Amino acid sequence: MKLVEDQFNSTFARWKILLPSGDVENRHRGKIVKAGWAIWYLFGSDKKGEFLDYYASHRMTNDRHVRIYSSGEMKGLPVIREMRICSKDPEEDKRLETKFCAANQRVERLLKKKGFGITGDEPGGVQINRFLRVRGSG
Repeated sequence: MKLVEDQFNSTFARWKILLPSGDVENRHRGKIVKAGWAIWYLFGSDKKGEFLDYYASHRMTNDRHVRIYSSGEMKGLPVIREMRICSKDPEEDKRLETKFCAANQRVERLLKKKGFGITGDEPGGVQINRFLRVRGSG
């Protein structure tokens, strides 16, 4: 799992965020709240081998949902989208917003099932962004 730890640590090096070595060794799930980030992570395995899944949110950037395999291979997973298509037509815009929120609600359910739901200790901007992206303006 050295490649997993290295990939994760490299991704967040700018913010001096490191995956706790003890969690890697013991394959413990956890959450890091630091430098404006909320990063949930868990370990698992599938037919490709052991992996780390993480979901990272920061109010100033797009969310990231990534699987890193012990081989170092990385795979993008579904994320809560931050931008949606708008229309000047009010009815069409409402339809687009409903579609956007429904897609994000599906991802939110997946995240909660993985244990990556909002619990209240995340930075305020992360909590607000998640709420607005999933619930919309209405």
